Amino acid sequence: MSGKPFPLERAVGVVLTAGLMVSSGFLIAGLLLGGRLDLLRWGTLFLMMTPVLRVVVVTVGLIRRRDWLFSLISLWILGVLASTLLVAAHLKLRP
Repeated sequence: MSGKPFPLERAVGVVLTAGLMVSSGFLIAGLLLGGRLDLLRWGTLFLMMTPVLRVVVVTVGLIRRRDWLFSLISLWILGVLASTLLVAAHLKLRP
C-alpha cells in the first residue's frame, strides 16, 4: 500500500479543506472589519454547507463506482438534509 488516498477520498478532502478555508476567511474578515454581520453570516453559511457538500461529493463518487447500496444510503441522507433545509427555510420565528 503506497499511502496515497483514493480519488474519492482526495475529493472529499479538497471539499472539506476548501469549505473550511472559505468559511474562515469570511469569519476572520468579518471580525477584523468591526463585526460586519454580512461577512459573519456568509462565513457561518459556508461552514454549515461544507458537510452537505461532502455528502454530495461522496454520493457522486459512490454512484460512479456503482456501489448501489451505499449510493442509496447516501441519497437517503441527502434527502434528509434537503428536507431539514426546506423545513428550516419555511419556519418563521415568532417574538
